[in-house]
Amino acid sequence: MRGTSRRIAVSVAVALVCLSAVGPALGAVGQSGDRNTAAQGELGQQVGPAQQAPAFQTAVDPDSVELRAAVSEDGTAEWTVEFRVRLTDENDTAAFESVQDDVEANPAEFTDQFATGMERTVSSAENSTGREMALENVTVTTTREQLPQEYGVLTYRFTWTNFARADGDRLRVGDSLSGFFLDEQSALVLAWPTDYERQSVTPEPDDTGNGSVTWRGPADFGPNEPRLVVAPGGGLPTTALAGVALLVLALAAGGLLYRSRSGDAATDEDADGAAGAGGAAAAASTGGGDAPAADESDDDADDGPPEELLSNEERVIGLLEDNGGRIKQQQIAGEFDWTDAKTSQVVGNLRDEDAVETFRIGRENVVALPEESDL
Repeated sequence: MRGTSRRIAVSVAVALVCLSAVGPALGAVGQSGDRNTAAQGELGQQVGPAQQAPAFQTAVDPDSVELRAAVSEDGTAEWTVEFRVRLTDENDTAAFESVQDDVEANPAEFTDQFATGMERTVSSAENSTGREMALENVTVTTTREQLPQEYGVLTYRFTWTNFARADGDRLRVGDSLSGFFLDEQSALVLAWPTDYERQSVTPEPDDTGNGSVTWRGPADFGPNEPRLVVAPGGGLPTTALAGVALLVLALAAGGLLYRSRSGDAATDEDADGAAGAGGAAAAASTGGGDAPAADESDDDADDGPPEELLSNEERVIGLLEDNGGRIKQQQIAGEFDWTDAKTSQVVGNLRDEDAVETFRIGRENVVALPEESDL
């Protein structure tokens, strides 16, 4: 059974060295052919020819693989990678028990090879993103779970510093995984801090949990995917707060100006009141014509507040109404010269209030008023 544990250790390292642009993620797990061959060749020098064993499934075939990254406020991610094996018969159980014994006896044999593969992955992501990164605290454990079917679980945990980019009060997650690949047995979970809220995510996830999104394979992400943007919840981001402050100041200034003009008008009326009354009386006593008619206002009719006093959400609603109730999200960004993140935030706020609905046409996000969403 010694060869079994060695094959598992090597294949796990092969799988995870492919997390970044080095190659497709998990290509060596549950897959064969070119992806697997290329990944094993990549690791050939570090593990030695004698250790280039078949992939994980040739020893203990994983029924599922979950890769989970829990991102903290500074962009560092705590990773958990679980290989789950259904223990359906004595052979599966005996093979997994052998792995358990080897892990308990010499965990470094597993973590050292795993860390070697992951360090290449981190280095590749470091080069592609321009951020300084590090791999820390690699551990391995094995457990058996009853779900209700019994599973053997091989779990690696590690810390990846600067995995995500901290951008002011936002976290931008995913550039370290551009071009990510998931096979049909695998899932990727990206989780964010508990006091943060999702602003945008690309592509659309398969599942959305409380503080996380999940993609399930098979999935082959594009060069700018996956992408996730989150920001602190419980209030508006600082940029939005600054906009609100400016709006309040503008409204306050407008109110002061209105009161000032009203006061001036009242003063003029007081000064001219007696003369006006005397002139009217004189005209009446001499029959010298009618009293002067009240001045008519030259102001135009009130067409609503100026656009600069509208909230971002009100501006989007107005744009939708001007375009038949439906428009591409990218057009909103272009119309108001907003970033994609700001546009997603404003549309998300409207969607949360059931003021708009969103859907996809191809790779385009479309925003619609509720009554137009079924067109």
